[in-house]
Amino acid sequence: MKKHLFMIFLVIAAIFLEPLTCLADEVQVTQEAIPVPQKIVVLGDSIAAGYGLKGFKKADPYHCDSYANLLAEEYTQELDGTCPFTLINDAVSGDTSQQLLKHLKKSEFDEDLKDCDLVLISIGGNDILGQFLDFFRNKMNISKQPKLKEIADNVTDLEGVMDSIEELSTGIDTALDKYSQVILSIIEQINSKCDAVIIIQTLYDPFAKVPAAFMFQGLSKDKIEKLDEIIKDNAVDENGEQRYYVCDIYDTFKNKGLELTNMSKNDIHPNAEGHKLIAEKLDEKIRELTYTYDPSAVPAEPAQTEPESSSATEADDADSESSETVTAAKKMIEGHEDTVRTIIAVSACVLGAAALAVLIMTKEKKK
Repeated sequence: MKKHLFMIFLVIAAIFLEPLTCLADEVQVTQEAIPVPQKIVVLGDSIAAGYGLKGFKKADPYHCDSYANLLAEEYTQELDGTCPFTLINDAVSGDTSQQLLKHLKKSEFDEDLKDCDLVLISIGGNDILGQFLDFFRNKMNISKQPKLKEIADNVTDLEGVMDSIEELSTGIDTALDKYSQVILSIIEQINSKCDAVIIIQTLYDPFAKVPAAFMFQGLSKDKIEKLDEIIKDNAVDENGEQRYYVCDIYDTFKNKGLELTNMSKNDIHPNAEGHKLIAEKLDEKIRELTYTYDPSAVPAEPAQTEPESSSATEADDADSESSETVTAAKKMIEGHEDTVRTIIAVSACVLGAAALAVLIMTKEKKK
């Protein structure tokens, strides 16, 4: 009797469990592999936004040949017939790493990050460049758009200039120490909002092999390499778990500042060729990873959002420890060419002052 009851129980269990088994099979089948992500969100600064490219507008980063748009064009075609592709560019020109963190903490990108497959980040350049602005304006008393005479008057004391540059170096190191902590907070914020893969790209050196900027070449190389090391070192946690992946742009641009940027126009941002190479490097890294999509899901309309203006968060920075530097970085993006022009002019004036000093010393010795 007990045997018969047991057999009846097994039959009933099989009847009820069969639909669940089929459902489990369906769940496994719904996730299909695709070669590239279905939805990408871009975060970061003016490099990510496409500043300096033909067709770029702060309110519309989608109509220029930025690396984000180049990837979007390629992936839209590649996924055509399989699933829709979505690109959302939330990069804000002038943002430092602290500014990006504030956007995330204020949940400004939460809706965009929802169901995101990949987050691309370019951030950190303004953390360094903001220190240059502070150096010129506060340490050397050089205005935003200085005349050559003003610069020359402020670099006659060569020893004082060298001391000031030492202070600049220390200021950048302090900013990078903060960056090391902020980048981890950025990753934590993103992970709390979505399960996307994260790729952070390294920063290139725009001043390398640019003769006019000789005075700051060693400094920029040292600090940019330090920033890139921070990005690489934090990619894996203490347990060997991958926090994010790194796309190395530095080597791609190495010694090609004049070729791949707009430095000939006093603009440190990548030109069209530079963005094309960044897109190629990112594409290589993106395809090393795996992505899936759910064909049963209702396809979302490809969304394009307007990035927040760089001045929108300036009021929030008033009580920040580094508010002056952050505000300077925000203003820099409106006329960063002036900063580059000043760097070049200071280099030239220091060289001229040094040459004059040598000439005077030589004449004195002849007497």
